[in-house]
Amino acid sequence: MKTLTTLTIFILTFGQLYGQKKQCHCNKDTLINQATVSCEAKFLNNKAKLYWQYNCDKIWLTLETTQHRKITIDEVPVELYGYSYRLGFHFVKEFDKSILFRSGCPANGPCIFTLIDKNTGKKIDDFGQLICIDTDVRDDKKYEFEFIVYADNNYKNLIIYYPDKKKLLTVPFDFQRNNLTAVIPEYQFDSMKLDGSILTLFYTRTDGKKLNLTINLKNTKYSP
Repeated sequence: MKTLTTLTIFILTFGQLYGQKKQCHCNKDTLINQATVSCEAKFLNNKAKLYWQYNCDKIWLTLETTQHRKITIDEVPVELYGYSYRLGFHFVKEFDKSILFRSGCPANGPCIFTLIDKNTGKKIDDFGQLICIDTDVRDDKKYEFEFIVYADNNYKNLIIYYPDKKKLLTVPFDFQRNNLTAVIPEYQFDSMKLDGSILTLFYTRTDGKKLNLTINLKNTKYSP
């Protein structure tokens, strides 16, 4: 009898950890069912998956690993369900070892970008507004690059960071001297393209003049 009880407890515990059905409905406020996240799963290259869930009490994003471990990596207050797309984690890019998300976006302001380890669900790092991310992700376009680009805290350099290699390049570029003086100067970069090892960033100065910056990613002077 004792063995049966222990087995029953094990089965119940296992079911709670790995066999829970996806929650995706609220009976109290039916507007939530029409105006919040989609619960459709996104499968990653390593066979793990991401999916949002919600009920009448909370909205949360789950990373389910290949071992069927379910890790909550983000939550949105249920009373803000109508803003979940801007406030919660929005998938941007899957790298070999990590996932890049956008979140915390005000109506007309910069967003927060977060790298999550896709095997453990742990946060690797947070970044401010990235360059050309919004341009590439808009209208469901995929972000094609294996690096991210952002300005340093003083807007004196561009940082090119490869998450998988943990490689960082520092490119001198003074935003003030180059007349990128908007409230959110990152938005003055229009697009970027990569041709072999040559990265070109196209930007519009505050006076309306359109220019570009060409960077040789193999130039060792940009490495630490």
